[in-house]
Amino acid sequence: MTAASTATAVTSHAPIRTSPTTLQTRPVRGLPRTHEPHLATARGLRRILVAILIAGPEGWSTHPDVPALVRFCEAKYALLARRYGQTPQDAIVAAFEVLRLPSTLDADDPWGVVTRAVQRTLQAADRADRLLCSVDHARRLMSSGDRDVERFSDLTPDGTVPVVVERFAPPAAAGGEQSAGPARPPSDTVSVRETITHRDVRIGLITVRTVLSAAGWPPDDARVALEYVCHGLREAGNPGSAFDALRRDLTPLHLLDIDHRTWTRLCHALLGHPGRPGMLHKATCGARPVDLLADTRLMADLVLTAPGPAVRHG
Repeated sequence: MTAASTATAVTSHAPIRTSPTTLQTRPVRGLPRTHEPHLATARGLRRILVAILIAGPEGWSTHPDVPALVRFCEAKYALLARRYGQTPQDAIVAAFEVLRLPSTLDADDPWGVVTRAVQRTLQAADRADRLLCSVDHARRLMSSGDRDVERFSDLTPDGTVPVVVERFAPPAAAGGEQSAGPARPPSDTVSVRETITHRDVRIGLITVRTVLSAAGWPPDDARVALEYVCHGLREAGNPGSAFDALRRDLTPLHLLDIDHRTWTRLCHALLGHPGRPGMLHKATCGARPVDLLADTRLMADLVLTAPGPAVRHG
């Protein structure tokens, strides 16, 4: 995807519908619709796990619903695996290990337990790749608070933008050159879609993560939240449609351990309202962290979205 198309997605403000809508999970691609309601709910998952348990030691290899469950997990966690530089098969293995635990069957929200466990496993695998250590050692380091090693090779020639940002920044335009001049201020709306560059987008994403951290978001959670919103924005093509789709998606509630109202407020802050650009638009158009931090209304909204301890979704 080119920087120009990304700019179009960030700057196109389609009307955001706020009428009440029944919450539903995003349909999983590649699966028969007849299986989605059966697998996507906590009750359906428990029913399959109980049937596998009754089947005995060979239940996981002989029960007819196991292949559908594996395909469902592959589709459900493929994006999460790519986010941490792993394969969908790695996510399947992580999910399989959790699904076999008796505690998963007894949980109030078994899919929430599986999703959180898969996320932690993929995070540990990603960190192990970067630190050149075992996954078990990386998992222990995740709770120690130690910072990852930063190498000179992890920086671009200008020494400012980490390569890790490429994981959620869109690809550069073919043959395009990065801007060598100063960032365009948000108030300058002349040909914004044509002038925004790949470098502007990358620096803008770093700016957003910096502001989220200042508002109380843990760095890992801020990265996951921003990547999820950016993915939805790329799929929808404009902030209005992206917000409409993201507010119905319940997966981030388990990934970030927040409630639906908080998730909706965060999407509003990042994507904006009709006539009021969001933080993503402002940052990619040149707003600095100090400019966004001075926006008291924005910061008040972001502080309310910071993840709190032990939120249960059932």
